[in-house]
Amino acid sequence: MKYDDAEYFFLNFEGDELENEAGATHIGMFLAWAMLRGLASSELLASEECEQIKARATTGREVVVDLCDCKLFDSDLSPVGNGFASWYYESQFLADYAEVFGVSDASTDAFCSVADTWANFDKLAPVLDRRFAKWRQTVPTAVDKS
Repeated sequence: MKYDDAEYFFLNFEGDELENEAGATHIGMFLAWAMLRGLASSELLASEECEQIKARATTGREVVVDLCDCKLFDSDLSPVGNGFASWYYESQFLADYAEVFGVSDASTDAFCSVADTWANFDKLAPVLDRRFAKWRQTVPTAVDKS
């Protein structure tokens, strides 16, 4: 299952100011958060890129662009990560991201103009942590033990 694809965003850029990779910033921030919380796939968690994420030597967007073809798939996440993403990503993540960064909605160039920085990640991560904690309160035991 595909959760997101940067192509949807960069095909809708209105001007020439944004690079295509800008459409993957939000995806990368979610994936970096998942990697740092142990919710990514075992392959990603064992990768050199995960170590670079932990050291903040690369960003999630760079990982999404370089390893994931600008997309977020269920195969990029662990079973628990997928449980959370299924509950949260499509229904609330884009709105949370837009609110944190003060952009009107996910269809604007402003949404994709958010700088791909660790300082911005640090603004978004507490929101993801709160959403994950809320989800954990409702998660079935079987998914929780995966």
